[in-house]
Amino acid sequence: RKKSKKDPDAPKHPMSAFLYYLTSERPRLADQLGDMSIGQQTKIIAKRWKTLNENDRAPWEKLAKHDKDRYARERREY
Repeated sequence: RKKSKKDPDAPKHPMSAFLYYLTSERPRLADQLGDMSIGQQTKIIAKRWKTLNENDRAPWEKLAKHDKDRYARERREY
């Protein structure tokens, strides 16, 4: 079965709150731990994410909501 080609002009899917958290935390963790693989870094960050309470997650949840709204708007216009 052949894959259909993606339209390069199609809107990009929205990022989740965890992905926003991951992109903000990974550089700090990489500085602390140095030569750890990306997979290991992600596991550590995922554990931290699971321990965050609702208030601590709020900034990333807000970013994710804005991105979801952006995607919906761009999808309608597309």
